[in-house]
Amino acid sequence: MAINAVLAAIYVALTVINPIGTGAIQLRVSEILCVIPFFNRKYIPGILLGLAIANAFSSLGLIDVAVGLVIGIIAYTISYFVKNVWLNAVQYSILSGLIVALALYLVLGIPYWFSVMTVGASTLIMTLIGTFIFKKFGDRILPE
Repeated sequence: MAINAVLAAIYVALTVINPIGTGAIQLRVSEILCVIPFFNRKYIPGILLGLAIANAFSSLGLIDVAVGLVIGIIAYTISYFVKNVWLNAVQYSILSGLIVALALYLVLGIPYWFSVMTVGASTLIMTLIGTFIFKKFGDRILPE
């Protein structure tokens, strides 16, 4: 429980202090943490909580909270069936690109496919970095 709270706090801090953490063109460093539940499912609540709190500070507010939670819930559900952490990083990134772009298009009128590519690519970069870090050092960083 305490580790989930710490993960949530780190996710929020990394997102809120990052000036390019939201929008159509973003590089959300906190997405590195989103792969942790692919290694150990007990950290799903911490990541989802952090994601919800951080997204509440975005320009889309509650819409972004809902979008982030939907992406996380779908991605972590898929990960029950797909055991390869690299594939899970990719599916998470694709979902992020598709769903965040839809919200940006519907609410702000930002071109859909542009947002799919920019959000999806930036999320893929971060999740692949996170997968590498936690695959290599996860046993030293997080307790089982």
